[in-house]
Amino acid sequence: MMQAIFIRATAERQPRVQAHQNFVGALLSTAIACCGVAHASGDLSCTIVGASEVAADGSLNPLAGKKNYYENVSGAEFIVQRESGTMMGRYVNNSGFKISVVDRGSANTSYKILSVRSGGRVQSQYFEVRLQEPGERKPFVLMAAEVLHGYCTL
Repeated sequence: MMQAIFIRATAERQPRVQAHQNFVGALLSTAIACCGVAHASGDLSCTIVGASEVAADGSLNPLAGKKNYYENVSGAEFIVQRESGTMMGRYVNNSGFKISVVDRGSANTSYKILSVRSGGRVQSQYFEVRLQEPGERKPFVLMAAEVLHGYCTL
């Protein structure tokens, strides 16, 4: 008798559980489709315009052709979380680095990040956005083994 009651109660609950799961799944799908990658209002959305490397004579040469990973970087986008200094994107990422926001930036100063990763070989990245520049687009430079440049918007 108890087993029959349990089976009946479970069978009656299943459609409600399924409906709830369908609703939650639809809600999440809509949020992802509508909003894309989420970032806070103070974060920077950046677009890479070009990439260069330092030549033996000290000049900057544009990376072109099949020289390395950055050959098709122009137009790529990434997000910078201003509070933490975390940078996320296909070509720009400082995950696993010790991140220091050196200057939070203002209407008079640039926003600056220094990221360092050690272990085996030391790697470093320096990122600067000139927030003090007029207009919506703020120029940036990212220096590591190569030099990436472009603009960010708030």
